[in-house]
Amino acid sequence: MYRVGVIGCGAIFERHLESIENNDNFVLSAVCDTNKRRLIFLSDSCRVPGYKSYKKMIQEEDLNFIIIATPNSLHYEQALHCLKNKCDILLEKPAVLDPKQIKKLKAAAIENKTKAYVVLQVRLNPVIQKIKELLDKNILGKVRGVGLIQRWQRPEEYFDNWRGEKFIGGGTLHECGIHYIDIMCYLFGKPQVVSATSYNTKHKNVDVEDTVYSLLDFGDYGATMEITISSEPKNIECSIAVMTDKGYIKLGGKALDKIIEAKFASHETEKAYQKVISDIRNSKKPNFYKKYEGSCPNHPELYSRLEDFDLYESLNAIELIDEIYQACGLKYYN
Repeated sequence: MYRVGVIGCGAIFERHLESIENNDNFVLSAVCDTNKRRLIFLSDSCRVPGYKSYKKMIQEEDLNFIIIATPNSLHYEQALHCLKNKCDILLEKPAVLDPKQIKKLKAAAIENKTKAYVVLQVRLNPVIQKIKELLDKNILGKVRGVGLIQRWQRPEEYFDNWRGEKFIGGGTLHECGIHYIDIMCYLFGKPQVVSATSYNTKHKNVDVEDTVYSLLDFGDYGATMEITISSEPKNIECSIAVMTDKGYIKLGGKALDKIIEAKFASHETEKAYQKVISDIRNSKKPNFYKKYEGSCPNHPELYSRLEDFDLYESLNAIELIDEIYQACGLKYYN
C-alpha cells in the first residue's frame, strides 16, 4: 500500500486526488503547500495533516510515495530528498529543466532502492496508443515526414506567477509543449535539431518565449515543429501529421485526442488500419483551468500502470527541448 504525500497542491491536485481515490493501492496521508489558506482547506477537506515544509512532512509522517507538483525548478532538489528518505516519487511535468538531473535522480533511486516515475499521461490517449500500435506493426509503412503543431492560447496573467520567472518555470516548451514533444519522441524516437527560432508575439513583457519553430532530422526523414501559446481566442489545434509510403494520417483535436484524417494508397492498408482502430475508446475531455485548457486527464490510468512511466521515459523529450533551446540561444537553468 502506498501512503501518499503531495508536495504542491495547485490546479493539478484534483487529478492526483481523483487518481488516489480510484486506485486501491494508494491512500492520501499528508499534503504540503506554501499557500496557507489552500493548505488549511485541503487538510480539512481531505482529513489529512497539512505541512508547509515537505522535509518536515516526510520526517513526521509514515510515507512511502510522494507526488511532486511544485514549480518546475524545485523538482530536482525535492525529488532527491524524497528518494534519499526511502520514498518512491511521481514527478509532474516537466520532470526537470536540466536533462542531466534525470540521470542523477535515476542513480539516486537505484542507490536507495526506490523508484522514480513521471507524469506523461498523454501517452494514454486512446488515439496515441492506436497509432503506436500501427507504427510498431508497420501497418503505416515507412515514414517520410512528420509535422507537429500546437496552437494554444494562454492569457496574459498566465505568467503573473512563477511561470514568468525563467529559471523557475522554464520555457513554453517545458510548461506547455512537453507532452506533445514527448509524444513525437514516443512514436518516432528522438530527432536531431537542424535549426530553431523563438518569438515573443503576445507575452512581450515576460522573459519567456511564447512561440518556437523547429526543423528536425530523424535521419531518413525530416520533421517540423510549431509550438505557440499565442493563438486567439482559445486553443485552436494540437496535431501530428504523418506521411508514409503507404498513406497519410493526422492526429488532432485540442489535445491530440482524435484522428482527424487518414488516407491510404491501397485497400489492404486501409483494411489493416480499420481493424486496429475498430475498438478505439473516446479520449477524456482536456483539463479546464477557468481561462484555458490543458491536456487530457489520464492520471487515474497512469497510476494503475506506473511501471510504464519510469523517470527515464522523459529523458528524450527533456533533452530535445534543451537542444531546441540551445539552437534558439536560450537556457532555462543555471
